[in-house]
Amino acid sequence: MLKLREMSDFFSSQRIWLLWMLTVRELKGRYKSSILGFLWAIINPLFQMIVLTIVFSLILKVQIENYPLFLFSGLLPWTYFATTLMIGTSSLTSNRDIIKKVAFPRELIPFSVVLANLVHFTLALIPFLIILIFLGLAPQKSIIFLPLAILLETTLLTGLILLTSSLQILYRDISFIVVAALLMLFYLTPVFYPLSFVPERLQLIYSLNPMVGVTNFFQYIFLGSEIYLEGIVISLLESIIFFLFGFNIFKARSLFFSDWV
Repeated sequence: MLKLREMSDFFSSQRIWLLWMLTVRELKGRYKSSILGFLWAIINPLFQMIVLTIVFSLILKVQIENYPLFLFSGLLPWTYFATTLMIGTSSLTSNRDIIKKVAFPRELIPFSVVLANLVHFTLALIPFLIILIFLGLAPQKSIIFLPLAILLETTLLTGLILLTSSLQILYRDISFIVVAALLMLFYLTPVFYPLSFVPERLQLIYSLNPMVGVTNFFQYIFLGSEIYLEGIVISLLESIIFFLFGFNIFKARSLFFSDWV
């Protein structure tokens, strides 16, 4: 199991500095030669919101109040989840030169991917909150839970990436499995439809998808949607399990990364 000493060692000044350098490197490399840079963190979910709004509001005529804002409140955490997981899964093979030449804690590589995308996600939240305030829909008491929602999703992502990246370095098919899984999970997550559309008898099974509770948490915070506590608790438990399991698998396999990469 995860050792407390290993976790405490992570917070040493040298490791924090190295994590910071890897995160900055990830941020710079992501938008190298890009004109719009960080704006893509907002533009991508914005384009998705426009397309889905046209399809479900004008064509299929789904009756949901403030549907574009409802969509955006779900697309932002989903984009953070999907983008981070895809990039993080192949992060070890993408940094093979560093792994072969330099001795350092290998977990810092997937951690840096998560932190870099967390920066993007946070920056994307700011204009969305400004829009809500401008429209008079600003969250009030529920906004205090925003750090908890971000922490919940980030913990889930970190655990998943530790697991998938440690497997992908030897089994390259993992990247394709992750892409296929994300496509299915998108339709099984209440991003473009509310949780109330799911029959009550199926909601418990449906909530085994950890992004159900995460997405509902953000929608509650931003728009005051009905909160589904059972789903959030399930997401919390799954996030802890994935993190502990992923970290231990990663540490056990990290001894062989320089050979496998």
